[in-house]
Amino acid sequence: MRVSTNSFYSFGANAMMQGQSNLSQLQQQISTMKRVNNPSDDPIASAQILQLNQSDGRNSQFITNTTAVDSALSTSSQTLQNTADLLGQLRTLAVSAGDGTLTTTNLQDLQAQAKQMFQTLVGYGNTRDGQGNYLFGGNAISNTPFAFNSATGVTTYQGDTGQRDVQVSPSSQISVTEVGSLVFGNGTQPTKSFDDVQQFINLLGQDPKPANFGTQLSNVIGSLDGDQQRVLTANASIGARQNQNQAVHDNDTSVGLQYQTSLSGLQDLDMGKASSDLLMAQSALQYSQLVFQKVQGLSLFNKM
Repeated sequence: MRVSTNSFYSFGANAMMQGQSNLSQLQQQISTMKRVNNPSDDPIASAQILQLNQSDGRNSQFITNTTAVDSALSTSSQTLQNTADLLGQLRTLAVSAGDGTLTTTNLQDLQAQAKQMFQTLVGYGNTRDGQGNYLFGGNAISNTPFAFNSATGVTTYQGDTGQRDVQVSPSSQISVTEVGSLVFGNGTQPTKSFDDVQQFINLLGQDPKPANFGTQLSNVIGSLDGDQQRVLTANASIGARQNQNQAVHDNDTSVGLQYQTSLSGLQDLDMGKASSDLLMAQSALQYSQLVFQKVQGLSLFNKM
């Protein structure tokens, strides 16, 4: 069988092109420290890497979500603890107001303190998270939950009865807002805590002191006790969600490590083998170039 000069040229050129391609692939692998940089490097592994990266991306978003949930719930929990403490202080103030030796002026001094505490209470009800969303307005995260009209002394609830949920895993959602009308109120009186404090303020300001002052004061103290208990119950619910969120966060983190391990097994480069393969590829390319040069000299014209 005769082999033409063109065939020799073709074989030589193809060998050099293949050698150059192998060398470029190895150089890219060493540069990126990855075994698979293009689908052609390993089609099966490339498809698996794509799927794992997509899954890892979704899981990373879940981890980000659990961090945001933790921040919102921590803010809500601290706010409700502060609220419970404030209601306790108001109760103490109400008990002290029962001292029969206090004058009208003394009671008005207590009223001034109660007014300041009331403003603090309204501030707690209108707490926002790090993104500026209201935490105690249910789903109405952009509306100020509690509005106080100083002219009428009336507080109104401007939120709704829903809760904003955040996806923290493929199968789990956690609520990050509270229904303020159930935390600071009850089923029939959405602003009960504020109304109770306002009633206390009004009572302290009556001049002369009403004959049934003691009875009204006892009712205020009982109401404040109920308000505080309701807030503490709501805070316990938040604590349960914090525990759930932490468990999901830990699981998401574990899943993320599994994804990274799988990705590492598919695409991490064995540097020792790659360096050895690079030397071999360089030698093979040099040999192909040398052979091609010799083939170029195998022309009958060179014998004439």
